[in-house]
Amino acid sequence: MYLYLIRHGIAVDSDPFALDQMANDEARSLTKVGRKKVEQVADRLAKLEITFDLVITSPLVRAQQTADILIDKQISTKLEISEDLKPMGRIESWLMGWNERDPQSSISTIALVGHEPNLSEWAELLMFGKVYHQIILKKGGIISLKFPGDRVAIGMAQLACLISPKYLI
Repeated sequence: MYLYLIRHGIAVDSDPFALDQMANDEARSLTKVGRKKVEQVADRLAKLEITFDLVITSPLVRAQQTADILIDKQISTKLEISEDLKPMGRIESWLMGWNERDPQSSISTIALVGHEPNLSEWAELLMFGKVYHQIILKKGGIISLKFPGDRVAIGMAQLACLISPKYLI
């Protein structure tokens, strides 16, 4: 099984004067440049014939817009939203839900679209069983992890690739 961790594209800045900072953060959308770069990354994935059986995204606007571009570019046809992919989401919760799924679902390539520092920390946990704060995932960047079999588990992944978007566009 392959798990791709994809950081959302460049988003508009947070409004420092917003009364509800959490709602303001959740509503931040991709900039024109952010959208264009994500489209270029998706075009490159298509050219490399990389597709996902399923894309799971954070419910925040910028992540959903990034995931929607992957769907629009036919990198995947299936999209789900997971609260676990919100900033400060918990990998244990996501793993429990994922590993309870029907193993016969024939999903072998998953993309998770989310935020930093979550995705880098999740990658380190999945590879090493511990967070070292050494991996940095740029906006629009991708980490690909390979797991033996069909279970995703902490400490079981091998790094397949870590790509900054500038190397894809």
